[in-house]
Amino acid sequence: MKGKRLLTVALSAALIGTTAGMLAGCDGGSKGTELVYWCFDADMAKQVTDYYDTEERALGYDIKVEVVPLDNMLTRLDNAFRSGKNLPDVVALEAETFKKYIDDGASLLENLDDLKGLTSEMYSYTVDGATGEDGHLYALATNVTPGIFAYRRSMAKEAFGTDDPAEIQKHFDSWEHFLGSAKTLSEVRTEEYPDGIKVISSYMDIGKVFCGSRSEGWVDASGNLAIDATLTDGDYSMMEVAKQLHVNGYTGEQTSGDGGWYAGISDSDDDKIFGYFQATWGINTNLQNNCESSSGGSTAGDWAIIEGPAPYFEGGTYHAVIKGTDMLEEAKDFVKFFSTDKGYLTNWAKEHGDFMNHRSYMEELVSDTTANNAFLGGQNPYSTFIAAADKINGEIITRYDSEINGYFEAWATNYAEGKTEAATIDAAVEQFKAMVAAAGLNINVN
Repeated sequence: MKGKRLLTVALSAALIGTTAGMLAGCDGGSKGTELVYWCFDADMAKQVTDYYDTEERALGYDIKVEVVPLDNMLTRLDNAFRSGKNLPDVVALEAETFKKYIDDGASLLENLDDLKGLTSEMYSYTVDGATGEDGHLYALATNVTPGIFAYRRSMAKEAFGTDDPAEIQKHFDSWEHFLGSAKTLSEVRTEEYPDGIKVISSYMDIGKVFCGSRSEGWVDASGNLAIDATLTDGDYSMMEVAKQLHVNGYTGEQTSGDGGWYAGISDSDDDKIFGYFQATWGINTNLQNNCESSSGGSTAGDWAIIEGPAPYFEGGTYHAVIKGTDMLEEAKDFVKFFSTDKGYLTNWAKEHGDFMNHRSYMEELVSDTTANNAFLGGQNPYSTFIAAADKINGEIITRYDSEINGYFEAWATNYAEGKTEAATIDAAVEQFKAMVAAAGLNINVN
């Protein structure tokens, strides 16, 4: 965008070892002349420079952006809240960990109830998640992150005779069909695929899908640990699907996010990987950014997306205003802009393949050929994004999700791999409960 104003972007103090006093936050500094914004990646800083803090907008004050990596954000923010010093005016919170701040919002964050009128076009799960236990709204989401299943078109043609997303969805629209299609892929024998095709790189990639598609959250209304039946009951529960994928060799034996897992995206792994469960943002961040091999090959254009076997979500960015800021109206305007401005939402979506938190604007992109994605073989992803987002259940979000999801995946892994202490689902569940009880999460474990 033309005419960018000067914007200060600081690296995290935790990364460069400077003093904590580098920020002028809610407790002092340049009062009323500088808005301090903490975010967790460089793209978010770029959004501010490209769309908000521009000469054309003539804000009349400076914006200081600090990029604080996710691994450091919670510690930095918690320490700042405890000391009451060096707080930002606006903070970007990541969806997996933001709920604890929302539920304690009255003492930490300014409520945004006067912006509730803007939420009618937002996806309801984002509004539900940003509403505290006291009923007040404490944040607005800028993007929506439904999960999809991305697959290789060339492999689909070999196994199923077509790469058409509508037809491929029929092969993966339930966990029963997913397992059946995994078997079909494993039985492919061609010159290019002499050892067959693995349906996904890591069998535990299904964990985020199952955990994100539950009907019941981890904590019930009485504060008790609740385990949704889809995780443990029946042949197509998370526990059993993981075990079947593992024992039958239908997946690569990679760990999600490690080098081998990424290698499958570019065909650099010995195993040929059919697909990856990804959130909307992962198409660009994980797949497109890792589709080129060291030998110069590329899988770009050989991908497509479908909804897959179950609706889920992963990640997302929520903007909140820190309580006591001396830039209250400016901070609210900032939050409002990044959830409602049509120019920003539609242009960022088309430029980055992202899915933003405004129904009407995203629906317009379904028929916009400039939103077709070359990486996806020219597919327009927005109808798939919208269908997936409409099915997300925000009522399952709790402040404990990141930790408990990890605990459950650990014991599902032990069950899938036949570990002695997890020889049965019941045994694995008891070990999982013990882990939750020992974590001190203020949850009743029966």
